[in-house]
Formats: sequence, structure tokens, C-alpha cells
Amino acid sequence: MTPTTDATRASDAPPTDTAATPSTDATWRLPPRGVLLAAIVLLVVAEVGGASMSRFKVELARWARAGMLAHPAVHGLVGVRDVDERALDEALFRFDAGLRLFHMHAEGMALVVIATTTVAATLARGARARRRLTVLLSVGGVGYPLGYVIWSALIPAYGVERSKVIAEWLVWIPFGGATIVALLWLTALTAARMVRR
Repeated sequence: MTPTTDATRASDAPPTDTAATPSTDATWRLPPRGVLLAAIVLLVVAEVGGASMSRFKVELARWARAGMLAHPAVHGLVGVRDVDERALDEALFRFDAGLRLFHMHAEGMALVVIATTTVAATLARGARARRRLTVLLSVGGVGYPLGYVIWSALIPAYGVERSKVIAEWLVWIPFGGATIVALLWLTALTAARMVRR
């Protein structure tokens, strides 16, 4: 029997393709399932909301107009038809615009949440940092579009500008701020990982 040498064993071993083996950095990690579910639900709500706005456009306009007529001082109604109709048309336009903005932002933010939380789950090394980034991105992204629904819903009773201020302080500033902070953090994290390579 001929003794096998190290060179013979090396030649008999199957060739390894190091380029075909994915590295740890090349593997994308999914965010928690709850985050994916929240983003998908937001996307579904956006689509259902868009369809409902088309289907019940007349009913929504009637409801908003009735609310505006019930609060004439808020909308600057003076009892003159020509003047009041212009004010009502402007308020109804903003009411409809708020609903449409919800539809568009909900669609967009659902995809942003999925994309950014995937990047956070992949690039964030520590569990604590990854968890905080995921919470900020998901809560901020899902919550922000709701401000447009709140704005539209409040316009009949509180007017266009006051409703906008309420929506800003109640939803847009806190939820939008959370998203901005998380995106800046994620940008810095991505840049740091690129520099280390």
C-alpha cells in the first residue's frame, strides 16, 4: 500500500470555490415579523382607503360640508352665498387633499419601513442598537401617515389651519421626528460600515 502524502490528499480533495460562498456581510437579515406585519397592514389600509375615497367621495364631501356648516365661525362663513361657497370649496379641497395624502404617504412609508428596518437588521451589530433602530423606524413610519387622516377629520370642526397644527403636534412632529432621527442614525451606521471595509 502506498502511503498517502499531504500533496496527494490535497489533490484528491474537491476544489472549493471561495467566491461562491456568501460572506456574513452579504447576507440580508429580515426585521421582526411584527414589523413586516405592521408595514403590510399599513399598505392594505392605504389601498382600501384609496378605493373608499373613490367609492364614497360624494358621501365624504357631504359629511365634511355638513360639519363645516355646523361651525360657520371657524370657516369664516358670513351668510353670503358667494362668499361662503368659496370658503367651503377651499376647505373641502383641503379635506380631500388630506385623504389623498394619507393614501400616498401610507403606500410609500410601508415600503420605507420594510426597506429601512431590513438595512437596520443587517448592519446594526448590537442587539440593543438594532432593536432601537427598528422601533424608531417602524413606529415613526407607520404612525406618520395617520396625521393626514386626523387633519382631514378635524377640518370640519376646527378649520384647515388649526387642524393642521393639531396634526403636526399630535402626529407629524413626534412620529416624523422619530423617523428622521432613525434615518440619520442608519445613514451614519451605513457610512461607518463602508469606511471600515
